[in-house]
Amino acid sequence: MTDRADQSDSLPQAGAPVVRVLLVDDHKLMVDCLRPNLEINIPGLSVVGWADDGTKAVEMAQRLKPDMILMDIDIPGMGCFEAAQAIRHRNPKVLVMFLSAHQHDEYIESALRVGARGYAVKNEELDAIIQGVRKVLAGELYYSPSILDRVRMDEAGGLSLERPPVTRLQLLTERERQILVLLAQGESVKRIATALSIAYKTVDKHKVSLMKKLDIHDRVELCRFAVREHLIEA
Repeated sequence: MTDRADQSDSLPQAGAPVVRVLLVDDHKLMVDCLRPNLEINIPGLSVVGWADDGTKAVEMAQRLKPDMILMDIDIPGMGCFEAAQAIRHRNPKVLVMFLSAHQHDEYIESALRVGARGYAVKNEELDAIIQGVRKVLAGELYYSPSILDRVRMDEAGGLSLERPPVTRLQLLTERERQILVLLAQGESVKRIATALSIAYKTVDKHKVSLMKKLDIHDRVELCRFAVREHLIEA
């Protein structure tokens, strides 16, 4: 992780309002895209740093005192929701907005639970995400249209899911969960078949099924999911 705080602490001209934003995303390309676009399109906004995992985000938030955290949901280390909760425990006024390629109910529920002011889906146009940041900074909520279709607003203006979430883990059969753990531990399909005394093709079929249910498409993300769900140790 590269701490860019020293490069980002230059403020606008004296007297101009400054909004300090911390970016949390382990994809440098995403950070390099967001940072200049946010600073160019939102006057007074300064990206004071970026972290590439949840633990570093908590440390940097404590040190840099940002007004807003713009955080990817799928980050290594401490989970994003745990990190957001830790940050807001120390600074309840900090605004949190999540970015994600996923729209699973358990993610939306967790974002609402930690008091997120926004949840933007990464396949939105960049202009829409920037507009979402503007709204959150103005004291409004911003949830992508596809997210809003699945939540409701109460009389006090708070959001909640229309239906209680079914976690992705609950979608798996016992055998799929067993294979998930072994895959996340680095075992090959062939070794899993031998260990479970089942056919190679059967293991491969379960692998395809569980990855489809989890909306995960590679081993690294599968391992991260297993760690977040406390199925394996980090």
